[in-house]
Amino acid sequence: MQDTPAPLNIVRPHISVILATRDRPRFLPLALACYQQQTWPIHDRELLVVDDGEQHPVAEADVTAAGGRLLRVPPGTPLGSKLNAGIAEARGRFIQKMDDDDWYAPTFLAEMQATLMEAWQDRCRPTLLFLSPFIFFDLATWELRRSVHNHLPGATLHFPRTLWEEQPFRPLFGDEDTWFLLDHQRRGAAKLMCPARDAFLAVRHTAVTADRAHTWTHQMSGSLLEEYTSNLEQDPRAPDTLLPPWAVAAYHRIRAGAEPDRLPADV
Repeated sequence: MQDTPAPLNIVRPHISVILATRDRPRFLPLALACYQQQTWPIHDRELLVVDDGEQHPVAEADVTAAGGRLLRVPPGTPLGSKLNAGIAEARGRFIQKMDDDDWYAPTFLAEMQATLMEAWQDRCRPTLLFLSPFIFFDLATWELRRSVHNHLPGATLHFPRTLWEEQPFRPLFGDEDTWFLLDHQRRGAAKLMCPARDAFLAVRHTAVTADRAHTWTHQMSGSLLEEYTSNLEQDPRAPDTLLPPWAVAAYHRIRAGAEPDRLPADV
């Protein structure tokens, strides 16, 4: 299977970032800032924020200021359906899934695309890309834990749009990324991992009750994720060494239960 190139007279972004969100007023500003700070050329990417929040609906002005477009869907829409709605509006050749409560370093998109393009130099085939291994960032303990190898975070899922056109996400409230991977592996797609570990932090905020709780709460074994991560190898670095000062300050505010704070425009 090959991607069909866009007509030469149509300018399309190369990467469409799909950010599904609901009632996360403290974390979403950081996610929008992560998108704004990407080193991948601004003219070669786009952001679509899909929101079904009721208590804290996303302000369209905030998304527009970040360079994105806001799509509203009915409250209670399954996560898989929200992703499908965003991708249906996307114009990019590649789709990047982005979560509303995780950290993405400025080089994230560039690292993902570089990994895929390098793999395609040898053999171009349908591919689903994840960043792995990665780092868990626990807000309550203010520590970093290293994931095991081959642990695939759905928050980093990256793939050609043509894959989705053949088989969209299932309309599930959770594990939609796992089933997306399985559905496409059955069709012959390859699984690829980007080794840029420090370019993504899976932020755990179970102790923060102001925003919506995690969707990912348990491992397949049935154990709580916090229980599982506490037994992972601890990264000797402090989160402050991986995050810029403005993000460190923002995460400390979230830990303290402070009200949402608009991030500086020049972050």
